[in-house]
Amino acid sequence: MRFGTRLGLAAVVLIALGPFINRNFGIGDSSNFLLLPEVWETAPAAVLVSLVYLLLLVPCVLLSATLITASLVIRSADVSEEPVMARESG
Repeated sequence: MRFGTRLGLAAVVLIALGPFINRNFGIGDSSNFLLLPEVWETAPAAVLVSLVYLLLLVPCVLLSATLITASLVIRSADVSEEPVMARESG
């Protein structure tokens, strides 16, 4: 749960800083320009910054959601089994 929460916080920070990063170091807010060859020729570093930003953001969001959901499901299963186990042992 802690690791998922930290990834979620990292994703929130990336989302908040995303426009700043893309406008100042990347190719701007429009990611549809990544596939155009002339953009790769004129500003390869900016395209790489935008790609790295996207490659960090998407896994952080997805992995965080998956880890937090799995943790909550496991905790819920543990809590619902405790009264049953107490009745069986008594």
